[in-house]
Amino acid sequence: MNYIKSGLFVSFFFALVSCSSSNDEKKEAQSVNTTKKEPVASVKTSKHVQIPNSHLYIIPPAGFAVNEIAGSIGKGEEYANFGVMKIISGYTPEKYFSELKIEADKNFPGSWKQDDIIADGHKATIYQYKTAAFTQYYLAFTDGYTDEMIIANFEESEANTGKEMYEAMKTVVVEK
Repeated sequence: MNYIKSGLFVSFFFALVSCSSSNDEKKEAQSVNTTKKEPVASVKTSKHVQIPNSHLYIIPPAGFAVNEIAGSIGKGEEYANFGVMKIISGYTPEKYFSELKIEADKNFPGSWKQDDIIADGHKATIYQYKTAAFTQYYLAFTDGYTDEMIIANFEESEANTGKEMYEAMKTVVVEK
C-alpha cells in the first residue's frame, strides 16, 4: 500500500512540475512575442524644417536654410541642397532607380550604393548616385507610404557636407 501511495505521490509531483514548466514556457513565449516592437513613427520637432512644396520635414545640417524660390533647402552659396521629387503615374520608383543604377554602373562602376532604413516608422531606402559633376542621395519610401522622395545634391568638394546630409535624411518626417 505504501508503494501505491508513494507511486501516486511521485506521479502527482511530476504532473505538477510538468504543468508549471509548460506554463512558464508559455509565459516566456508570450513575453518574447510582446517584446517585438513595430517601428514607431517619428515626431516632428521644432528642429524639423519643411522642404518646400512637399509634405516632408527634415532636420537639416547646420548652415542650411529654406530657399522658397528654388524650392529647396540649401547651404548658403554652396551647391549642397535638399529638394523633393514626386513619382508621377505610369512610372515607378523601382523603374527609376533601376535606370539610375544602370547609368551609375556604366559611368562610375562601384559608385551605386543603397541602404535600407526606417524613416518615420516606415521602410525606406537611401540610394547614392554619382555623376561627373556631383553626388546625389535619394530617400524613397519603399513601402508605398508616400510617393515623394528627397534628393540631396552635393559636389565632390563638399564630401563632409554630404555625410551630414546623409545623416539628416534619416530624420525625415512625413506630415500628410
